[in-house]
Amino acid sequence: MSESVRPGRRLLPWIPVLAVMALVFVLSSQSGLKVSEDPAVDKPFRVSGHLLAYAVLAGTSLVALSWGRQPRLRDAAIALGISVLFGLSDELHQSFVPDRTGRIDDVITDTVGALIGIGLAWVALTISARKRTAETDEP
Repeated sequence: MSESVRPGRRLLPWIPVLAVMALVFVLSSQSGLKVSEDPAVDKPFRVSGHLLAYAVLAGTSLVALSWGRQPRLRDAAIALGISVLFGLSDELHQSFVPDRTGRIDDVITDTVGALIGIGLAWVALTISARKRTAETDEP
């Protein structure tokens, strides 16, 4: 069996994706999770947390989907879909946690974060693929 087809090698890039999902789930399960009682302090931290978490989720999803090659638009669309669907499920989950609510504006923030993560991962993966191509093309 070739190296690139072994199941362990195909699952490896999904570990960071699952780790981010697990972290988001654990944090979403916390009742009344706040940084501060002052909304002027708490709101920016919450928005930043959503942006960061979903940027990392989407970026790691794109890396997993395009493992070892230049990303394709299809990979980016799937990474975005994974992130948005997970964001929707996370908000639904939060609606069952005491002192938490599911909010559509959080899903919108998650989507913006996912798009940022996809953009950054796309650039990094493209640069990496070009370097690999240049190295193999050298005499």
